Amino acid sequence: KNNELNYRKKIFKEALNILNEREKEIISLRKLRDKPVKLEELSAKFKISRERVRQIEEKALEKLQKEVSNII
Repeated sequence: KNNELNYRKKIFKEALNILNEREKEIISLRKLRDKPVKLEELSAKFKISRERVRQIEEKALEKLQKEVSNII
């Protein structure tokens, strides 16, 4: 079970490398935390609209999904 977890982490880290810095930060803050950062907070941080944050997040998740399927 521990080997499986390590394998998944390795694949995820490899997949994260395809994202640009803003996409990585948005995914990290929205999806990889116990308490996700709200869209409003990220829109203020990046000086973009909440909708734009959501769009970037969605596109980054699609990129990750595609990259993970390519790695496996």
